[in-house]
Amino acid sequence: MVKLAREPWQWVSNWIQRHLLEGFLLRRSYERMYLILGGHIFFQTLSAAIELDLFSLLDQHKRMTREEIAASLKCAAQPIRILLLGCATLGLIRKRGAWYSNTILSRSLFVRSARRNVIDIVRWQHHINYRAMPYFAEAIRANSNVGLQEFPGTEGTLYERLAHDERLERIFQDAMESISVQANAMLVRSLDFRDAKYLVDVGGGNGTNIVAFARKFPHLRAVVFDSASVCELAKGNIASEGLSDRLDVWPGDCFVDPFPKEADAILFAHFFTIWSEERNRQLLRKCFDSLPGGGAVIIFNMMQLDTENGPLGAAMGSPYFLTLATGEGMLYTWREYSQWMRDAGFRSIERRALPRNHGLIIGRKI
Repeated sequence: MVKLAREPWQWVSNWIQRHLLEGFLLRRSYERMYLILGGHIFFQTLSAAIELDLFSLLDQHKRMTREEIAASLKCAAQPIRILLLGCATLGLIRKRGAWYSNTILSRSLFVRSARRNVIDIVRWQHHINYRAMPYFAEAIRANSNVGLQEFPGTEGTLYERLAHDERLERIFQDAMESISVQANAMLVRSLDFRDAKYLVDVGGGNGTNIVAFARKFPHLRAVVFDSASVCELAKGNIASEGLSDRLDVWPGDCFVDPFPKEADAILFAHFFTIWSEERNRQLLRKCFDSLPGGGAVIIFNMMQLDTENGPLGAAMGSPYFLTLATGEGMLYTWREYSQWMRDAGFRSIERRALPRNHGLIIGRKI
């Protein structure tokens, strides 16, 4: 066999490239590339583990062998081996010898009895978002939510079309409640409504936010301003909490229908991400015209950095709003929200950074 001769310096150069550059300097970049290329598989590994309730099983038994897990889940040995390989590699579970157990993360997030688990959020991603995201490139070209074709109906947004499918709407609302619960503690701790009398939670879903505020501020009256079908869910939750004397619903379209006249505080929690800059500006002008002097508008959201290069949550969430939800939204920057408030007439604008890339921006009508 004829081989090409290699000069010593070529051998050294190749060794440096192979072992130093790829093996050390670029190791994390290569690992991240695996996560990108296999993202669909890695998510479905998590989703399957949750569907099979693997994490709750491990929480119950503390540690188990592969054979014990397969027997408990009534599954064949090799499929369970594949699932466990994925979960262990991703750090979702721990493997020591023949034994598997939960990590601290999985005990907190994926066990059904965990107070702040994200199981409903994973189900939302699996049953709704994954159906639409293959259309992302088409949505970019069309500048519209092309992925909406996966759901029956003629309406222009996901929220309206979900009303045709009770099962999917319940999955969606359960996920929104879970997101609200996860963020609610931050929101309630960070806002002081002692001087407010009447709060409107625009897009308030099933009432999770206003129930929490009503419990902290016994004088506060509040309403959920949302679609009719969602307001029915909120009304039931409010009644079950025994707060119907102070809390209510306001069915309608926030872009068309007026805010309650008594309102002196208007909250948009995870709402402005849904819509375009033009429509968000429209809402802020409407808030300014509706609120009394001293009234406040509040935006609570995961924020994009003003430098427009992160965080990961902003990059992960924005394609959903383009491809599926409305075809016009994204996670905007702190600077954009603040500027829109100023342009609408609000002054004394306060920005407050919160954990998990969330933030509050409060503008007052002076």
